Amino acid sequence: MDMSDERDDVAFLTGSNSSESRLYSKRDLYERGHVAVCSHRQALCITVFVFSSILATAISIAFIRPWNTCDAVVEPHEEEPEYLTPIATNGEEFPWDDVRLPIFIRPISYDLELTPNLTTLEVRGIIKLIFQVTEETDYIVFHSKNISITSKTINEKLKVVKILEYPARDQLYLETDQPMRPGRTYSIRLKFEYILTQSLEGFYLSTYKDNEGNERRLATTHFEPTSARRAFPCFDEPQLKAKFLVTITHDRSLKSFFNMPIKEVSDVRGKKDQIRNEFYESAPMSSYLVAFVVCDFKLIKKRTKSNVTIRVIAPENKISQADFALDQAIKITENYERFFGIDYPLPKQDLIAIPDFAAGAMENWGLITYRETSLLFTPGVSSTKSKQWVATVIAHELAHQWFGNLVTMRWWNDLWLNEGFASWMEYQGVDEVQPDWNMKGQFWSTVVQPALEEDALQSSHPISVPVKDPRDIEGIFDIISYNKGSAIIRMLENFLGEHVLRFGLRLYLEKHKYGNAVTKDLWLALAQATNYTHDVEGMMNTWTLQMGYPLITFTKVANSTSWNISQSRFLYTGKIEGVNTSMPATRFNYTWIVPVKFYTDSGKQYQHLITPKDSNGYSVDLGEDVKWIKGNSDGYGYYRVQYPEQTWNSLIQEFITNHTKFSPSDRAQIIDDAFALSKAGELDYKIPLELSKYLKSERDLVPWTVALRHLADLKDLFGEGSQRSLILQYARKLLEDVYTSLGWEDKGSHNERLLRFLILRSAVDAKLEDATKTAANLYQQIKDGKNISSELQELVYCAGIENGTLQDWESTLAKYHTTQIPSERALLMKALTCTRDTLILQQYLHFTLDKSKVRSQDVRTVLINISSNPSGTALAWRHVRRYWERYYTSFGEGSFTIGLIIKGLTTSFSTQFDLEQVESFFKEKEVGAGKQALTQAVEMIKVNINFRDNYEEKIITWIQEFLL
Repeated sequence: MDMSDERDDVAFLTGSNSSESRLYSKRDLYERGHVAVCSHRQALCITVFVFSSILATAISIAFIRPWNTCDAVVEPHEEEPEYLTPIATNGEEFPWDDVRLPIFIRPISYDLELTPNLTTLEVRGIIKLIFQVTEETDYIVFHSKNISITSKTINEKLKVVKILEYPARDQLYLETDQPMRPGRTYSIRLKFEYILTQSLEGFYLSTYKDNEGNERRLATTHFEPTSARRAFPCFDEPQLKAKFLVTITHDRSLKSFFNMPIKEVSDVRGKKDQIRNEFYESAPMSSYLVAFVVCDFKLIKKRTKSNVTIRVIAPENKISQADFALDQAIKITENYERFFGIDYPLPKQDLIAIPDFAAGAMENWGLITYRETSLLFTPGVSSTKSKQWVATVIAHELAHQWFGNLVTMRWWNDLWLNEGFASWMEYQGVDEVQPDWNMKGQFWSTVVQPALEEDALQSSHPISVPVKDPRDIEGIFDIISYNKGSAIIRMLENFLGEHVLRFGLRLYLEKHKYGNAVTKDLWLALAQATNYTHDVEGMMNTWTLQMGYPLITFTKVANSTSWNISQSRFLYTGKIEGVNTSMPATRFNYTWIVPVKFYTDSGKQYQHLITPKDSNGYSVDLGEDVKWIKGNSDGYGYYRVQYPEQTWNSLIQEFITNHTKFSPSDRAQIIDDAFALSKAGELDYKIPLELSKYLKSERDLVPWTVALRHLADLKDLFGEGSQRSLILQYARKLLEDVYTSLGWEDKGSHNERLLRFLILRSAVDAKLEDATKTAANLYQQIKDGKNISSELQELVYCAGIENGTLQDWESTLAKYHTTQIPSERALLMKALTCTRDTLILQQYLHFTLDKSKVRSQDVRTVLINISSNPSGTALAWRHVRRYWERYYTSFGEGSFTIGLIIKGLTTSFSTQFDLEQVESFFKEKEVGAGKQALTQAVEMIKVNINFRDNYEEKIITWIQEFLL
């Protein structure tokens, strides 16, 4: 799944052996390797034994919890939660006491019939859960949420004697009059019904308007991670794969789509206005990958060289925008078949645009659902940025068809296996079909840098993170799972070699296809690919089982030609008194096995493996007269680099003299390291500022992307009163040459167009005189009915709205509501947040409470963009606090959206007053899956406060001197 709707360019504005044993025992227990459960009959036998011995023993009270008779195992530093007896809805004790399902149930297949009514919103269904058991039992437990079961029967002459529901865990307990035995196949037939909601989860209602303004309805699904249970009773855990046979009955005027093609279409007896579509049975897959859509859409299609039918599906008035997606899907699928050495395993692949969709896209096997802006592209209207976004999201979701769908993580603690890999693979996939886009070059600024930023917090988390409660799953759909996961795969590829990594991936997929795997399985396959010459698992465990990353420090050995290379954990809060807290113990003690590559001014390249054994550092003889060292060649390593001050100064001089001696990724990395080290108090603030002077000569997208993020941070941190004016002057001084060089004419390569947009938008934000005048003139052209380049529309609309009238805002709002081009609607939605009129901004904030004015999927985008507007920061924070319960209820306790809203509104705060407000407000508030994001936001505010206290005056003084 792609968790975001758009990746914004950031312009100037905007342990011990015994403890290890306990840890792994609990992890194995939680992954259901050895589960603390007993069958009903076993429990009865134990009960008889205990009560027959009650006079001889005083420990019978321990049998109060008959479903957990194994010894409890607790992770170090973890408190055992207070035990509460689960109570079913009828008041009885719910017999199953675990958030996970029993391990003795093995689903084989589902036979599902659904009849959704898009007028009444009623859904009626019948399902057969066909399964086996691995031990004798007279009960099973499965999932169901907000579903009314109206009938239940079971085969093999068994009778259902009890069915209990425990909504807190979405579980149903079904007990039979006789035991079920291993070796036999059983089926439970359930009739059920429920109402379609607009929650963007489960089987839900979406709407759109046709060209005549008529509202059209569709029913669609989104099941990841735990919402299949909202659509039909099921065993809703990823390791419980099964085949799915689906039949959907619906109005004859509509179409239905499923993971597989239609096998048979038939009439419905006595209902001439309805039709029945039976689909081919699917391959074994996890329940969260099931998808079905009932709609009136149109489609276009083509076949790949391996005879797979690729279809793009969209509303009739938008199907003309699907050509680019179809072309990319064909080429990327063919490329992936070559890359993985395994043909796409299903007969068809559908890509469907959904008007209301919480994520960017979802990789349902054979029926990928997309937000419209992630799939549809209109030449001449959509920008280069939109085009690249569509291509990368398609590549991401198609990568999942192998890595995630064909082979699926066993449990959500290894979510990164899916998302980290797909986030890495999307750049490989697009680079293959669009080589002139330099996607691999963009990887560092788009993926690695944001991960380094978040992972420098104490409140980060390991890539492979224990998930004890399914309600917490969405909290790890974050930068660590996606960006850091992909960054360490890229680092490993560079260390092992591209061909070795590819061979290892093929071994992994072939061994585990149609099944499940854990992280260790991937490392074993990659080690096999090296002929066991590398301990891949030993190395990569240091990166996946502990959070954070190292700071690699180069130190000159006195009176010698040798340099010492050492590692330490990099933290933004490392030198802030009173902020450091006790962090989770790790057997690696926050040290890593680090492949370190670097070069010197002589041009000589070096490669060394720095391990925790090198506690005193690793010595390297570099010879005489080394002027500078550039660590982490091309930014392949996931770490930061520190040098002596003299080396920093030499690097700065080299940048100013001839920055092209370093690759764009190297330049971006040096900029980022300098600013980050300064923020952490590890480097004099003058170093990044002096380094920034070279930017007047920079003409590459990647370094400018990173530099402008840091300039935006300075503006956000110091942007009050006269400081804001100084920061803007500083930005103008750096931007004016590249601004003049690029101009406003829409020309050049893909990357030049991306850079032009970034620089022009930043120049307008910084109030560069020519830029603001040109933007104003272009906005007037729009008002006069003239067309301007699609590359310029976003920044011109924003500039026009910022300095415009209420009438300008309202006319843009009208266009936002009527355009049928999703990319245009997205840019207009953001442009509306640019106004400086606080009354208008307050009105727009209230629109987010009305789904008819701002779709649920767009609420966080509007809130965060208004918050990034200096006129809207306080308004947005006040508004969200005032209506917190409505937002929380709307998005649900398991939604990653809540966390994104919290971070988006608060992480730029930089005063003690702000910190106290945030901590006070959330002290008594439920935040659900956003609790990790809240902890990170609070920590980031403390970092900001410390940075201002220590450096604000000094940095402002430096800028004043620079401007003289």
